[in-house]
Amino acid sequence: MSGRFRRAVRVTDASLDVFRERPRLAVLPLLSLVVVGSAYAVVGVALLRYGLVDAVFTNRLVKYGVIFVGLAVSSSAGVFFNAAVVHCAARQFAGEEATVRDGLAAAWAVRGRIAKWGLLSATVGTALAVAEDAIPGVGTLTKSILDLAWGLLTFFVVPVIVTDRTDGLRTDLRRSGDAFARTWGESVTVTFGIGLALLPAALVGCCLLAVAYLSATGVAAYVTGAIGGLLLVATIVLTQVLGMIVRTALYRYATTGEPVGPLEGFAPDDIFSE
Repeated sequence: MSGRFRRAVRVTDASLDVFRERPRLAVLPLLSLVVVGSAYAVVGVALLRYGLVDAVFTNRLVKYGVIFVGLAVSSSAGVFFNAAVVHCAARQFAGEEATVRDGLAAAWAVRGRIAKWGLLSATVGTALAVAEDAIPGVGTLTKSILDLAWGLLTFFVVPVIVTDRTDGLRTDLRRSGDAFARTWGESVTVTFGIGLALLPAALVGCCLLAVAYLSATGVAAYVTGAIGGLLLVATIVLTQVLGMIVRTALYRYATTGEPVGPLEGFAPDDIFSE
């Protein structure tokens, strides 16, 4: 395990080098945040406009409808912009130029599959929410376990969507699951490593927001809050970009045996060794 963790640190550092060569990739997850935030704002305004806020807490049909819409929007937007990052990363690994516009065009080309995944994710998420409400306590535990299982099963779905031409969602799931089964050790430890590396920045951002809300006043409160918010957003954006860069490289290795991008510094026999 210690060997895997050391490799995870090296891969995280190498993925930062890849990002430094294409810093404009940060625009893509930032756009995702803007799109999702705007969509949620529209839904919130609609709920207020038609007096449905109370119904969200009292009417299960309205509640699950809002959950479904929220998950569909966030999942579709997330997959779309992550697909753009994956395309750019794959092009860069191949030694080709890749722009943000190229990534968006590639994501738009598979918009139908992305929409299907958004609806599937929303359906699964809503079903889990229904199960959680139906069996209090046990339902929450079951939902947590199934959420984790779904996240692991779909870990490589975005690279599959971008790089493979499959005939349906079931094939996408199978390919994602197979790739994760081959790389589960590195996939988990690298994801953990990225989160751990960026955790201090996120904590500083949270602390600054807390100071701005609880103790700062006047201009100091606005400045402190703005810095904290920007730091949090930057952390989220960088986490997304690095995560997609690593997943693209791991998926390529899992399917072709070719170490690219952040994996290039490893000998082939060492990438998944203990």
